This record gives sequence, C-alpha cells and structure tokens, in this order.
Amino acid sequence: MQLALSDITQFSHDLHRPEGAMAARDGVVWAADERGGCARITPDGEPTLVGNLQGMPNGICIDTNGDIIVANIGNGQVQRLHPDGRHEVLATHADGHALKAPNFPFVDSKGRIWVSHSTDAEPRRPAIWEPRPDGAIAVIEDGQARFAATEVYFANGFTLDTNEEYLYIAETSTIRIMRFPVRADGTLGPREQFGPHLGENSYPDGCSFDQAGNLWVTMPFRNAIGVLTPEADWHVVLDDPSGTILPRPSNLCFGGDDLCTAYVGNLEGATLPSFRAPYPGMPLAHQL
Repeated sequence: MQLALSDITQFSHDLHRPEGAMAARDGVVWAADERGGCARITPDGEPTLVGNLQGMPNGICIDTNGDIIVANIGNGQVQRLHPDGRHEVLATHADGHALKAPNFPFVDSKGRIWVSHSTDAEPRRPAIWEPRPDGAIAVIEDGQARFAATEVYFANGFTLDTNEEYLYIAETSTIRIMRFPVRADGTLGPREQFGPHLGENSYPDGCSFDQAGNLWVTMPFRNAIGVLTPEADWHVVLDDPSGTILPRPSNLCFGGDDLCTAYVGNLEGATLPSFRAPYPGMPLAHQL
C-alpha cells in the first residue's frame, strides 16, 4: 500500500492546533482547538469554535449521543462537550491518582470511556525522549474512573479493534505499538508488542483501524503516516519530510458516507489534511 502527497487535500481553515479530529455521522467533523474548545466543521469546511473548556483540548471522540468527549491535557480533565457549548467534567482522577496528562479518549460499544494518561512528568515533553513507565490507561464506567493498565511509556492515542478483543496503543517513547486483551469486565490483560519497532524518529501518536484490519499510525516528528497490516507488517505510506502537507500529524479518523475519507489531526497546521483511503474506516460507536 502506498499513497502520494498529491493525493492529499486540505480540509477547512483557520484551525488552531487541531490535534484531535473526529467525523460525525451527519458529515460534520470536530477538531480540538487550543483556544479552549472544539471546532465544529461543516461538510463544506466552515469552522465554528464551540465551548469554553479552558486548558488545551487534545484528543477527542464522540459518544452515541453525539456529544464530544475531550481529553484536556491542559487542565487535567476529561470533559463532555455538548454541541450547544455546555460541558461537564467526567474525571480528574483515576483510583485517586491525578490525571495530569489525559491525552486521548475512546468510547466502546458498552458506553465505557477509555482514556490514555501520558505521564506524570512536568514538563511532559522530556518523558518522550527519556522513557519512563508512568503512563496509564483509565476507564470511566458508571461515573467512576479507574486504571485498567499502568506502567505504559508515554501512553498516547489508541483504539479498540472491531470486535473489541484488544486495545492497541501508541507507546510513544518506546516507538512501538502495544496491545492489551480486553476482558469482559473492562479490565485489561497482559500487554504485548504488536509489530516491529517503527524506526528512528517514528514516534507514534495516534492509531486507527480500517475495515481491512490495517492499523493506521501517525508520526508527528517524522511528518509521516504508516500502516501495520493484520499480519503486523509495517509500511510507511505517506512521508513529508518538509512538513508542508502533513504538519506533524497526530491523529487520523475516517468519515464520509462510505467512511473512506481520512481526516488527519495535526499539531501545527490550520487545516485537516484529507485523502481517500483505499479501505473504509472501522465504524466507531457513534458511527454505527
């Protein structure tokens, strides 16, 4: 599988650090916004800032009610943002431990909200270059937050597979993808590495499945996107050394009527790079 940079178009405009992006069923795309809210982007690309979340919204997802779940890495809160701009705080701690760096949320078919907590380090960035096992994966269920896994090396973006048998996570500082079996009671089993080390400077940030079982992985420090096949073979499919087309890609979601339109969240652009994927994306809970 190989794509060309010429396959990419730029969707929307005037976005502010759209690290997380998520496509809704109605054609609207939502993007995190460092001004303290989320951008609601109409199908023709017009953005409107929604909410007053403060902090710095990072990863986002959408629940089955159409509300936006926000991992606010700037103020240590997991929040629910309603499309009308109201919001409430869902969690600030798990098992009594402060979520200092909530990074990315994911809603499963049972309505559980999974959240990655990258690190306890302050400032955070050194924990990328100096691996330390203080990241974690939390789960919010029945209004309570608990840790499902600890000792993760900079826990970043993640996803469950289509049958929700495994949770796959970008372990940024070790430059690899890890996975955990998901038990019926919402606990996670022993971790294992999925696929090879991704290569020099290929620090993974986000990951998303398509319906062929390929895991798409964003690499912001390389300005690149790669794919792990179901057999765990690794291929870089888009590489932009200059960062002019893929400016530090951080997250990838699938949308459109056929789920074949990929939108790429990023750390430094004012748009969402977009392309037609060779396979439709795995439907998420809000897209079923």
